[in-house]
Amino acid sequence: MSSRVLRPTLLAVLVFAAGALSLTAQDWRGKARVDGRVANEKGEGIAGAKLTFRRGGAGPDAVSSNSKGRWAYLGLASGSWDIDVEAPGYMPYKTTVQLSEVDRIPSMDIRLQPAPKAEPKADAAVPKNAAPDVIPILEHGNQLLQQKDFAGARAEYEKGLAVIPNNPIILRAIAQTYYGEKNLDRAIETLLKVVELDPTDTTAQLLLGTLQLEKGNLDEGRATLAKLPPDTIKDSAVFVNIGILLLNKKKADDAWEYFDKAVKVAPAEADNYYYRGLTAMQLKKKAEAMADFQKYLEVAPTGDYAADVKEYLKSLK
Repeated sequence: MSSRVLRPTLLAVLVFAAGALSLTAQDWRGKARVDGRVANEKGEGIAGAKLTFRRGGAGPDAVSSNSKGRWAYLGLASGSWDIDVEAPGYMPYKTTVQLSEVDRIPSMDIRLQPAPKAEPKADAAVPKNAAPDVIPILEHGNQLLQQKDFAGARAEYEKGLAVIPNNPIILRAIAQTYYGEKNLDRAIETLLKVVELDPTDTTAQLLLGTLQLEKGNLDEGRATLAKLPPDTIKDSAVFVNIGILLLNKKKADDAWEYFDKAVKVAPAEADNYYYRGLTAMQLKKKAEAMADFQKYLEVAPTGDYAADVKEYLKSLK
């Protein structure tokens, strides 16, 4: 695989070793330049991605990618730099690169994975046995929600909530309006209340866990999803996203468990074998890594990661 491409799942594989240094607030300044592009899995540039550079806890202000996803920074010292990348709607990305004021590294191609999407169904906002005079209000809220008038929909739902206080179904719909406005804090706050009112509402628990993950609250999201009954999660992407977050935190053992779950939920998805194989390779599980990479090529011989997988297999032989 070309060293120019850094994928979220390769974070621990592509970390460069560097000697520990005692840094002052100004030690990060130098003449090294780093640049690259932030894109989605399809290769489309992501505008407004925030990149933060840190060396020993110090570094410059964050930079943002332009309309084509391009970014650059000149003025960093030689050494090992941690780079965090964030963009609305995408999973957080972390990597480490070794910079030199003498030799310039290749342009970085950073690919972000979409954050998990978990949206309450608009038609779920009318509770059973609701009073006849409340039903039209809630149905109007549903119509406004479908039109993406989130504030208007929430106003209607709150009218219904005044008549049927603490109703989990209406609260779940209100959470949807906050999610539509990208207000994850309020959406999570509302879903926490739903789960408190109805601990058996697995839909709300799944929504809560995925939104906590989308916000980057890994431990909270994992704890919420762990409370779900077995086989509740049918979408392997939920497990893959948790695995990627764990790799970002250098917890390869835990990450492997979630990629393993992804394979078991969706054995026909080639990418699940790719992620599990990468993690197995990082954990020095040569036989398991080779088996997963061979399975990937069997399922998707011309898949997006086929070229990378072939290189990994060569290196493992």
